[in-house]
Amino acid sequence: MDGNVTDSKSTSKSSSSNAFDSGIPTREELIQRARDMAPILLERAPNCEEMRRAPKETIDDFKQAGFFKIGLPKKYGGYEMDYDVLCEVIMEIAHACGSSAWNLAVLGEHNYTLTNSTAEVLDELWADDPEVLLSSGNDHNAELAPTDGGFIFNARLQYSSGCDYASWWMCRGFEKGSGQSHGIIIPREHATIIEDSWHVAGLAGSGSKDVEFNNVFVPTKHLRPMPFSPEWGGKAAAVQNPATYRLSQQSTKPFALTSVSVGIAGGVIKDFTEQMKERQSRFGNSVAEFQSLQLRLAESAVEYDTARKIVLSDLQETLSILRDEEDISPELHARNRRDMAYCPRLAQAAVDRLFYAAGAGGLFLDGNLQRQFRDVHAGGAQVFLNWDINATAYGRAILGLEQQGLIGP
Repeated sequence: MDGNVTDSKSTSKSSSSNAFDSGIPTREELIQRARDMAPILLERAPNCEEMRRAPKETIDDFKQAGFFKIGLPKKYGGYEMDYDVLCEVIMEIAHACGSSAWNLAVLGEHNYTLTNSTAEVLDELWADDPEVLLSSGNDHNAELAPTDGGFIFNARLQYSSGCDYASWWMCRGFEKGSGQSHGIIIPREHATIIEDSWHVAGLAGSGSKDVEFNNVFVPTKHLRPMPFSPEWGGKAAAVQNPATYRLSQQSTKPFALTSVSVGIAGGVIKDFTEQMKERQSRFGNSVAEFQSLQLRLAESAVEYDTARKIVLSDLQETLSILRDEEDISPELHARNRRDMAYCPRLAQAAVDRLFYAAGAGGLFLDGNLQRQFRDVHAGGAQVFLNWDINATAYGRAILGLEQQGLIGP
């Protein structure tokens, strides 16, 4: 269940900022670092959930392992690796803690996304500190009031995952009067995190709180193209691996979030299997001998394997095309959206089946299964992974119908 769909070539160019003093790590080395973290992430999981954010030690561990450098351009000391590498690492982290994996998914993805900015912006953020992280958020009423040299920004962003560890925010606002949408970046000094705005049943440790910005001046140089504009794709970033920076913000980047749900399912299957090998029924029989349990494990395992392979193969096929073409076909955009929303459903089904099989033993709060059950359902609630929206988009595409709104129910 842990085999790669394909192997990725790695580069050996060294980076002085690499904490491991071994140049750029291979895909396999990064995955092994993620697996090695599992015991400590599992130990921290209750505290992560209780604090409603990832422990600082976990974010520091991710930095030390080089996980945030996976998508960072080499120009700034990063690894500039393909997006599927990040997704596979996320799956391994999610085996132990879904909330920690969600932090990595969001903060790690933003290092890819920001490359659609001017060299001036990238230098401002990363030239002196490649460890700078960005959060995001949404406010449909975010206002940009024109003023000399830029705009005055007012907003209360929601779902700002990993916000406690962000130095900058990337979001959008709407120009007062015209309603024109602009992408912007804002430094932490202007942000007010609303601590009591994230009380949820699942992925509580993602720290996806509200963040307020009141009368913040945004200079023109901090405007960015919107993610669905023709300029999207990191063309101004002076990167050496342009294909991975041209992945669609809507039809490909959310695979990082999908990977959290898939990884949670993999962790449940692994832990459940080990527990059942030793468990006995109240009548002294080996539970592993029960055919019903064997069937449940088999069906959950194939759902996990299928979801994992879909994520990685969709990404690798997309990247292969983008190395030679400017964009993938509309049909592939629609296929990716369908798959990124369907894989969390497979993951949920795999977890639900084993949660039921665990019986009352799965309900105890000092066990990880109840947390994994809640987290895998919370992951599928993210709007980019909404099945009704993405399945409708796919159905309209293959039927030759005009696409309706880009995002949102």
